[in-house]
Amino acid sequence: MIQTFISRRHTDDLILLFAGWGMDTHPFACLSHIGCDCCVCYDYTDLNFDTTPFLDYKNIEVYAWSFGVWAAATVLPDKGLPIRHATAINGTECGIDIEKGIPPEIFRATLEHLNEASLKKFYRRMCCEHLDDFKEAFPERDMNSLYDELRAIGENITLLPRPRFRWDKAIIGTRDLIFPAKNQVNAWEGTTVVQELDEPHFFHFRPIVLENRLDKATIKNSFGNAASTYEREGLIQSRIARQLNDKIPSRLNKCIDNILEIGCGTGKLTRCLIDRFPDARFTINDLSPEMKDYITALPFKQLSFREGDAEKIDFNETYHLIASASTIQWFTDLEGFLKRISGNLSDTGTIAVSTFVAGNLPEIQSLMTAEMPYWGYADLKRLFEKHFRVELFEQEEYTLRFDTPVELLRHLKNTGVTGISGHSRQKGFDFIKRYRKTFDGKKEITLTYRPVYIVAHKKTQI
Repeated sequence: MIQTFISRRHTDDLILLFAGWGMDTHPFACLSHIGCDCCVCYDYTDLNFDTTPFLDYKNIEVYAWSFGVWAAATVLPDKGLPIRHATAINGTECGIDIEKGIPPEIFRATLEHLNEASLKKFYRRMCCEHLDDFKEAFPERDMNSLYDELRAIGENITLLPRPRFRWDKAIIGTRDLIFPAKNQVNAWEGTTVVQELDEPHFFHFRPIVLENRLDKATIKNSFGNAASTYEREGLIQSRIARQLNDKIPSRLNKCIDNILEIGCGTGKLTRCLIDRFPDARFTINDLSPEMKDYITALPFKQLSFREGDAEKIDFNETYHLIASASTIQWFTDLEGFLKRISGNLSDTGTIAVSTFVAGNLPEIQSLMTAEMPYWGYADLKRLFEKHFRVELFEQEEYTLRFDTPVELLRHLKNTGVTGISGHSRQKGFDFIKRYRKTFDGKKEITLTYRPVYIVAHKKTQI
């Protein structure tokens, strides 16, 4: 078994992913910016599993896909690893079984007729509508290694005792053409919580991982608690909002009548947009209900407030402008949101967004026990280009200076940036201790924000 770290920042948490047959790290590169370390296990030609790299972690989340479910269940029991949560995705512990896995005759036929042509057909069945995405991150494995691995999997499933492992959740793609969905249901029935998704065998796993790492209830409370101090402390956020407003092309001023703002906060961007588009009608959204009072208090009547998670709300309207400042870094399924929200843009519509990318707040990342799962600059750009016609994609850098680590921590808390709640005093003390130990003697205490500004338009339908 090959074990490869695609992200290693020595955080307290680890994502341990067991990939399927024929894979390597490439199809899972999107997990390299997930807010913690990530190791991908693949190639089950042998099942030698080295726990040494994982002994210092405090929390490990296991995700296993396809034959990786069988492999994980085989090697993980009795290893003493601090596994906090384990999720099986489109696979079963049986691996090969007429009722609870891949039917034996299908497995044998796949092995006996494995060649370039049959592999392409397999990938089409595996991916369905996600095939183009899979091709962009294609595993670099030769045909001999694929054959040897598949043969070894079949032999080991026959020879080894059926594994038993505690899974917290099993995710079943209802359109899975590799591990039949009904067989997966049979395998997990009565033993594990099951979640069904309208997906084929392969799909994007990043949203599933982020759902466990980004707790929307905690985010909601954090920003709600910081609402009263956000106006005073959020100087960078105010500057970013003004900059985003300025980057919306002036040629659009006369053709924007209906505006949707996502994640309004206390209204920093809202006020800029109202001043610029005084005749427009506004729909203003935020996750935290505490923000409603700030928005409805504005001296402007043509607006309505929509409380709730923008990733789940159906806005049911067409907008000429969709804007969002310093919000989408908190989304668990950004691609799903962009795909859906593009349908709310008018044919000449514009989306204007600011967010933060990997490398944001570098001074404190080494001090945090967990990091924010920021997208990398290039990956985020590709994502927007996939769904929109991008006009501007620009990164800037702003640095704040503080006299003491306490002031820096207070800034983070009062802006809700890290989700540090007012009741987390011990967490704050630990942070200050680590900061002083790491940066003792440094004259200047800084905090560097790296926002990216995006202006894009609806793609022309061909």
